[in-house]
Amino acid sequence: MRSSSVFRRVQEAAEVVARGGVVVYPTDTVYGIGCNPFDAKAVERVMVIKRRENKPSPVLVSDFDQVYSVAKPKDEEVEACLRLWPGPVTVVMEKRPELPLEVTAGMPTVGVRMPANAIALSLMQKSALPLVGTSANISGKPPAVSLDLVEPEIIRMADLAIDGGRTLYGRPSTVVELVGGELRVVREGAWSIEEIKKRLEG
Repeated sequence: MRSSSVFRRVQEAAEVVARGGVVVYPTDTVYGIGCNPFDAKAVERVMVIKRRENKPSPVLVSDFDQVYSVAKPKDEEVEACLRLWPGPVTVVMEKRPELPLEVTAGMPTVGVRMPANAIALSLMQKSALPLVGTSANISGKPPAVSLDLVEPEIIRMADLAIDGGRTLYGRPSTVVELVGGELRVVREGAWSIEEIKKRLEG
């Protein structure tokens, strides 16, 4: 798909998200299926499409205004994000009360990430909204690293899908949290703990 066509598709996707729809889109890690995280009904629909149990979903952001719209990061978390983003690292933070419980499965925290992918970032900028950032796969199945690997059922049930080619890392993000100033890995992913520590200390 030519780049001009891709970004026309991004504009269409932004309009879908803004009116409460669900889209499949590329990130730097794997393909995501998402919606406006402040729209509880849309979030529930994403979970139905994925056949996912009541588990928390990450939220993607394009800038720090969007971070502060979904979370209440501590100073050390902001500092970590400045060194790690954009990139394949999700940082767990305290959620804002405005973020629906459907996103976090009732937990008081939310995983937040700024992806290194122009399509995902442009989609959020054009919609002026963060995005639910869960992977575009049936729960329990491997995540998709290209659109043709996303299950046809997911494509059919979503309102729109963007083909951005193969993802950069081909693995889910590494999920971390800062506890008492110490880094803790919640889930290993695209970047190793050594790589993350090197960037935080650099």
